[in-house]
Amino acid sequence: MVNKIFDCGHILDHLKQEHRVVLELCYRIRIGLLHGVQIKRIKIYTDLFYHEYLKPHFELEEKYIFTVFEKDNLLVKRAVSEHKRLKRLFENNGNIEESLSLIEEVLESHVRFEEHVLFLNLKERMENRSIVFIMPELPDVSFEWPDTFWVH
Repeated sequence: MVNKIFDCGHILDHLKQEHRVVLELCYRIRIGLLHGVQIKRIKIYTDLFYHEYLKPHFELEEKYIFTVFEKDNLLVKRAVSEHKRLKRLFENNGNIEESLSLIEEVLESHVRFEEHVLFLNLKERMENRSIVFIMPELPDVSFEWPDTFWVH
């Protein structure tokens, strides 16, 4: 895979688009649980979403975006900690309904934190300098699923 150069503004716009898709996941879990959709249907969807979309999103943030901050930055530490917690929740096969409910809550809160705190901090850092990222092509910002359990 060939690396490309991206400016910080482009990367942040892309991540915000990805975050909208992630917030759709939260909404779909919430609606599915509210309407008593079979837990197995929601779990299949969230598992695939996690592996195909969210896990690469976390890796992109950790490998490229968070490196702009100093190593012991508390905002980055919080974001990485929340990524780890979410990973455990997605991979938990114990009480699936409880895990799905927690995923919906924790993931939405995490996205809001990144959007309103972490990314604003990054924007402040780039005000007086040009930050570029050398990284692989950015993925598509969509996730389609044929079983629209959230539609009633």
